[in-house]
Amino acid sequence: MQKSSIGDLSAGTRDDFPVVITTMPATAGHYKIAYGGFIILLVLVAIVTPFANVPLRRVDAFTPVTQTVFCIANLLTATFLFAHYWLQPQRALLALASGFLSGGLFAFLQTLAFPDAYGPGVLIGDYLNSAGWLYTFWHTAFPVAVIVYTLSKDAGDAVQPPSRSTGVTIGITIACVVMATTGLSWVAVAGAEYLPSLYETTTQQAPFARVVAVYLALLTTVASALLFVRRYTILDQWLILTLLGWLPTFVVTITLSVARYSLGWYMVRVYALLAGSSLLFVLLAETLFLYARLANAVVLLRRERGDRLAIFNTVVDGIITIDRSGTIKTLNPAAANLFGYSPEDVIGCNVKMLMPGLYCPDHDAYFANDPETGQSKTVGSSGRELVGKRNDGSTFPIELAIGEVDVDGRKIFTGIVRDITERKRTEDHQALLVAELDHRVKNILSQVSVVATFTRQGSRSVDEFLQSLSGRIQSMAAAHRLLSKSGWQSVGLDALVRNQLAPYAVGANVTISGTDIALPSAEVQALARVLHELATNAAKYGALSIPGGHISVSWNHKPNGDGENLMLIWEERGGPPVKAEVQSSYGTNLIRNLIPHELGGRVDLIFASHGVSCRIEIPIGRA
Repeated sequence: MQKSSIGDLSAGTRDDFPVVITTMPATAGHYKIAYGGFIILLVLVAIVTPFANVPLRRVDAFTPVTQTVFCIANLLTATFLFAHYWLQPQRALLALASGFLSGGLFAFLQTLAFPDAYGPGVLIGDYLNSAGWLYTFWHTAFPVAVIVYTLSKDAGDAVQPPSRSTGVTIGITIACVVMATTGLSWVAVAGAEYLPSLYETTTQQAPFARVVAVYLALLTTVASALLFVRRYTILDQWLILTLLGWLPTFVVTITLSVARYSLGWYMVRVYALLAGSSLLFVLLAETLFLYARLANAVVLLRRERGDRLAIFNTVVDGIITIDRSGTIKTLNPAAANLFGYSPEDVIGCNVKMLMPGLYCPDHDAYFANDPETGQSKTVGSSGRELVGKRNDGSTFPIELAIGEVDVDGRKIFTGIVRDITERKRTEDHQALLVAELDHRVKNILSQVSVVATFTRQGSRSVDEFLQSLSGRIQSMAAAHRLLSKSGWQSVGLDALVRNQLAPYAVGANVTISGTDIALPSAEVQALARVLHELATNAAKYGALSIPGGHISVSWNHKPNGDGENLMLIWEERGGPPVKAEVQSSYGTNLIRNLIPHELGGRVDLIFASHGVSCRIEIPIGRA
């Protein structure tokens, strides 16, 4: 039995999930795009830095707009990451999604606490410092989430099935992030008077703001460095760019006293907005790309399924699939025709309906014992011969080969069934031929043994013995060749006579005449031996022993009641005078006795003075 397995796709390494951005390795093209974007932004910063303190017009709507974009981008990114976690449950993805979720919430809350964003004053918190501390908590939580992601994303490099529902895990994570964000926001809003001041006025930073900027810059740098060292996927590459996009904001705050609404203030926020939203753009682009690949894969899968179904429906051998209980799941048209059922008649039924009762216990035992042994007990790669049962109740020999596949713990068995009726007939015919050949070989060997024994008794020397024995065996072999050419059915009498006299026929010393008659194998073998003895005696002592001698062989039919007899006449003329008294020998005894003994005929052998004559009468059938 052939076995295979389709494993559980919920466990494996990250290489088992090549269709999500969180596991797709970054290519050279991704590196070029990311580095190119970072270099362009660096060039823009370098250009703008000398003019960073140039005051621009105050646009109060700038902050709400940019913070709203930040909020939406971070929340959408978090949604994508939670969706990827649904496909590939890894704690690292939860940590990173939590960072983006908290970033989106902090961006929204900072907008509410930003001075004069929605009119005079603020909607929540302290007028000067709540927005700054919300910003600080935001840019603390996100790098920390990236660090946790970086340190845990390759832990064991395995995707383990979660102990609880994936949806429950995501819900708990979101709840925890919301509570943590709410707590920190309460500290920034309700406890602002107890925290160090970050702004002296709505546009001028306090000295402590530089300390916070140094802290945030170091934390972001550490997160970037760790991620750079352990980068692998496309997600890692663009996370680095997102982190680096925030550094100019901190560097400007540390090195320059940049007031709000100056050129530098506007630029670093636009810069951070573009870098922070880049991951969302990449997620969207890769999702569209993967969707296109998925759509193409679905088309190819449908085409492949159609091809397989066409093969399944057109293959000449019957194919049946069953489960471990023996219930038939599918069968192809060849199998339906083989057993005389329509697919609807057998699908859902037990496969034993296609097998005679004698074989059902073995079949049931196979399925019953398989869970205990873990091994199949029946079929090898070459198949097993069984008896199939058709719809009309008739039985026929089949060959069954079974393949086994394990699909998520469910055993499915595929049986390939072939009708071997013709093969069994051929095998039976071959067995009959082998038995007949065995009988013939034994008979021939017995004849050769008798010939050798009597030839030795009638020989006066070893040379004479070998010569006589060789001639008789060659005569028998010649008759066998004629029978072999005809498939051991029949041989024409004319061909037989000419075959036996061929070694002695020279010029016109032999005359053969008569209507050709087909003789069965027994008559051919017996008559061949008699003709050989007559020809040998003629060559030694009779008409063929001297020049001018002549032999005439003729035959015709003679009625015999309801049947007819073959009359064959052998006559010698022109040979040396024949003695009146001829000593009996093995050859003359065979001529006189073989035909009567084996064929029920008559033989008259006459040694006349002018030459030997022999009259042979053999019954050959009904008239």
